[in-house]
Formats: sequence, structure tokens, C-alpha cells
Amino acid sequence: GLYTSERLAEYAELAAERTPPPHAYAIAAAAYKGLLAGGSQSIVITGESGAGKTETAKRMMQFLAYMAGARVGDASLKLELGPADDRKSAAALHVTLLRTNAVMEAFGNARTTMNDNSSRFGKFLAVQYDSSARLLGAQINTYLLEKTRVVQRGEGEASFHVVYMLLLGLPPSEAGQLELKPDVHAFRYARLHGAELDSAGRDGLTWPAQLEEVRGVLTGAIGLGATEVLATLSVLAAVLHCGNIDFATPISGQTSAGAALNEAALRPLKALARLLGIDAGKLCDALTTRCIRAGTEWVTKPNTFREASDLADALAKQLYARVFERVVAAINAAIGLARASDGAGAVGGGAAGAPHSFIGILDIFGFELFTANSLEQLLINYTNEQLQSLFNGVVFAAALAEAKLEGVSMAAFDESQVDNRDVLALFNAERVGLVPTLNEECIFPKGTDESFVAKFKRANVKNPRLVDDSSDAKADPKGAFTVRHFAGDVTYTASGFLLKNKDPFSEDLAALLRASSVPLVAALFAAPTAERTSSKRSGAFQRLVFRGVAPQFESQLQRLMRVLGASTVHFVRCVKPNTAKAARRFDDERVLAQLRCGGVMEAVRVFAAGYPDRVPFDAFAARFGVLGGGAWISEWGTGALAPAS
Repeated sequence: GLYTSERLAEYAELAAERTPPPHAYAIAAAAYKGLLAGGSQSIVITGESGAGKTETAKRMMQFLAYMAGARVGDASLKLELGPADDRKSAAALHVTLLRTNAVMEAFGNARTTMNDNSSRFGKFLAVQYDSSARLLGAQINTYLLEKTRVVQRGEGEASFHVVYMLLLGLPPSEAGQLELKPDVHAFRYARLHGAELDSAGRDGLTWPAQLEEVRGVLTGAIGLGATEVLATLSVLAAVLHCGNIDFATPISGQTSAGAALNEAALRPLKALARLLGIDAGKLCDALTTRCIRAGTEWVTKPNTFREASDLADALAKQLYARVFERVVAAINAAIGLARASDGAGAVGGGAAGAPHSFIGILDIFGFELFTANSLEQLLINYTNEQLQSLFNGVVFAAALAEAKLEGVSMAAFDESQVDNRDVLALFNAERVGLVPTLNEECIFPKGTDESFVAKFKRANVKNPRLVDDSSDAKADPKGAFTVRHFAGDVTYTASGFLLKNKDPFSEDLAALLRASSVPLVAALFAAPTAERTSSKRSGAFQRLVFRGVAPQFESQLQRLMRVLGASTVHFVRCVKPNTAKAARRFDDERVLAQLRCGGVMEAVRVFAAGYPDRVPFDAFAARFGVLGGGAWISEWGTGALAPAS
């Protein structure tokens, strides 16, 4: 088999003279060797959605677990500890890490048209070691959870897996407590459009079995109490009830009229309020009205039908996103440096027991192209452009430097085929880039999605990566724009861009939730609901600068790129064999297009122009020196050959 314990053992022979064939384990082994040599390593796994990035990341983690002493079974490759194994050992930590995958996938993965188990967030796992290569702990950083999926999805797509585990996997007694019934169609946030959910389960496991696995990891591996796990599930149930709260449709021509709760929405409102530990009447008021300051007084103003509906959706998204963040924080508490038996937790230094280097595994969303592409797809594809730029810098810079050293001509290399600096500038150029333009338009009182598109197009009319759609009869020049990415042209529909970037949430609702009688809910909303950063002080005043979702993500992404740039980077390019999600079907043109747009073909051309074999001098001397009758020896560490004395 491709992934067996024998395969693991083969690639774990780090000192073997024979180089094993290409494999996911080979990349992990190279990273582990680099760590032993004294430097931090990063494994960047890229590819289209559904190409196998998440599964490949698991294989990398399994290899590191194997090197730490955990046992791997041939059939399922599940890691296990024997009864005598130390529960605080490196092997135990790796077992915990791998078990947490079930939780991360439940809360962060969903079915899309491209992939039945698509990661709707990015993840960078840093496994931390001391200067003696002793494993200390690990940390997971997450990026851009697609919380919009909680309230709306495209044709043929589903919500996060845990939603269906909750609806179809809970025992009847618990489902009754949460006022849930095993009917996907009964909850607006769970419904699928143009597709059906398999009520039997997913990936060969029934929904009850999947939920039981998730609960087992939360209580066993992560260490949450059963009460807190049930409270977490209760908040998720509250999210579902939130989707069933609707408001009376305004009479034609009266869209500004105050919102009123539909009679049928009274039951889900009461269920939502009970599960969140707040008063139902106050919750209704917070959804249908808002308090605004008028001079020195506060005035209550009714919300419109649209404003009330948006508030209910915003509440659901906030609840889900904060539960997700809390689960990730709990995982980090279980696997982080604080768990080390010697108490080491300070970053820096080089002494044993302090973090010295890491092996990082980046499993992040692949390039996406849907029928309708919004802000989420734009930020996902921008991330892939940044990773492609990193790939270009590492792979091509190394190849060209080696070719120059060996006197090989690179005249045939066409840098324009892989250079994506123009598209990066289209996103992040100061003042005129997409991210700063979008953020700026959110500040203007009369800013709209259309005015953002117009301003963005005017500022970047000379950028070759912004496609001119003025003469395209099918295009929507006022409400959409097309970017020429490394992987192909993508048209983005700007409707909702400003709202998604603002990500507004009612302070009235936040204050109500902070006073919840449910400890978990109160804790979720204890922190400020919006990030504010201050500019330089001017006299006695301090101006608050708005930073929306896009610039906040941009800052996260730049920090990630700096971490990757400070380590030795290994690349894994996952290739999707077909678009039908079918086994044993290989579409040549589809595969070739992915290799070409990913820069792989150009990289092959660069390396093919050089010498076919490269052997380090010391390795060459060690193997063939005997043929010189002992006349030559290798001078270790310099790579130079000197005559024996």
C-alpha cells in the first residue's frame, strides 16, 4: 500500500544512502532532517480545492508522530499508545494532535461543489522543539473561517459538518433538550439547495458515530468537561434556531417600516433565548430596534425588515465563529508549551526546554472558482497568489542561482510565465490596491459596492491583471470585476463586499449576551466585539482607524509569510485528477493545466536545462575516493577536496 507502517519505516531511515521515491513521507523526512541540522522548517501544501491538501497534511503529521515513537496500524493508520506509554511523551502529543483533526474538520469543513470535505479555513500547525530536537508542544493558528456559510450557501453546497452531526446524531433525549428534530429541511441554516444530504452519514461513518467521535476528542484528548461540551452543542443548536426567526415581509413600498416578528417565529425565538440564557423579550427588542445617541440622550429607533434579518444572521455568524475560536483555543491549551512536564514556556533562547525551532505544516484553502465568487473567494485566491510568489522565489531563485554557478544558459526561461507581482500589487498596493480601496470605501457614509468597483477599476486601469470587461456584453462592469490569476481568470461579484468587510454586530445584542446566565455564552462575548486600532496621537485626541475583515486578514497573511520566509520551505503540490470527484479517473488536460498554472512545468524546464545529476563533494568522495587509491579525501564542512598528506 501507499501509506503503511512499512512505508513509514522506509522513509524514517534518515541516514539511508538510497534516496526513496517521491512521497509525502519523503517531504516530512526532509523537514525532520533539516530540523536535526538546526533550523526551523515549513511544509507548504498547495493545490485546488479537493486536491487532497488536508489528507496530505495528516500524512505529514503521522510521519512526525512515528518519529516520536507512536505506533501506526496498517489498516487505518490510526495512532495508538500502549498502556505503559507516557501520556506526556512526544508520542502522546502527536496522538492528541491527530485526534484533534476530527474536531477541526467537524467545525471547519463542509461540502462544496468541488470537494465533499473542503476546509473552509486555513491552518498553520507549528510543532515546536528545543535545541536538542526534543518535542515541547505545538500551536495551531487559523485563518479566515468562512462564517458566511453558516447563514447562506451556493447551489449544491452544505453547512459545516457539525451542523448535521447535531441534527442527525444527537440521542433523542438530548435533541429534546435542545428543541431539535432530525430533519435538515426544518432549519433554514441547514437546508441544501439543489442537492440532498446523505442521512446515513459521511465517509462510511454514521452521523451519531461522528458526533460521538467529536465528543470523545473534546473530553478525552482536549480535556473539556462533559458539561462544557454540552454547552457548546447548545450554542450550535441556538445558531440553528436563529435561522428560523423571520420577520413580517413589509408591504410593497414600505421597506423602511419597522420590523415585526412573524407569529411563527415566536417558538424559535424562545428556544434561542433559553439556550443563550437571555430574556426572550429583550432579545426581540435587540433584533427589531437599536439604541442611538442623540446629543446627550439615547433614542430607540426601529430596525427595518432588512436590518432585523441581517442582525439575526450576524448573531448566528458571531455565535458560530466564537465557538470555533474557543475550540481552537482549547486545542492549543491541550497541545501547547504549557503542557510540557518541565514547565518550559518562554519563547527564545537555545537551552534545552525552551522553544528553539519548529516544523510547520500549512494546510490552507486552495484556489477557488465558483459560479458566483464573493469576498471569501477573493481573499482565498489572494492567499494562493502569495504562496505562489513564495514558491517562485524559493524554487526559481535557487534554480537560476545554481544554473549561473554552473555556467548554464537560462535564455529559454520565460520569467513572465511565473511572475505574479502585478496581481499582488492589484491586491495590496498602497492606496490603490483592492484591500485598501475596499477598506476606505467602507468609511464613507455613502460608499456602496458599485462605488468601490468603480474606484478600484479607475485606479488600476493600467494593471494587466485586471481584465478590461468594458466591451463584454455579458459582463456587469458596475457590479463585478475580473482578475487574471496565476490559475486562470476569476470574475468576482462585488455585491455584499462592503457589508462583509465591515462585519457589523449590534452592541445592544453584545451587551445582552455578556449578561447571559449561561457561563459559556457570557465568556464568548466578554471580549470587545470589534477590533479597533489607533493612529498616532494628535494633541489630546486619538483618532480611531477602521480596519475591516480584509485588512485584518491581510495583516495575518503577512505575518504568516514572514514566518514561512524565516524557515526552510518545502513544497507539496496536490493535483486534482478530475472534476467529477471520481476514483481512478485521470483527466490529462485537467492535470496538465494545474501543473502549468502552478509553475511546475516552468520549474521543470529550468532544472532540465542544467546538469541531470548533482552530488555533494563529500558524498562523492566518500563513495568513489577509493578509486583514487586514497589520494583524495573530503574536507568535511567545506565541500572542498584536498590531496592526502
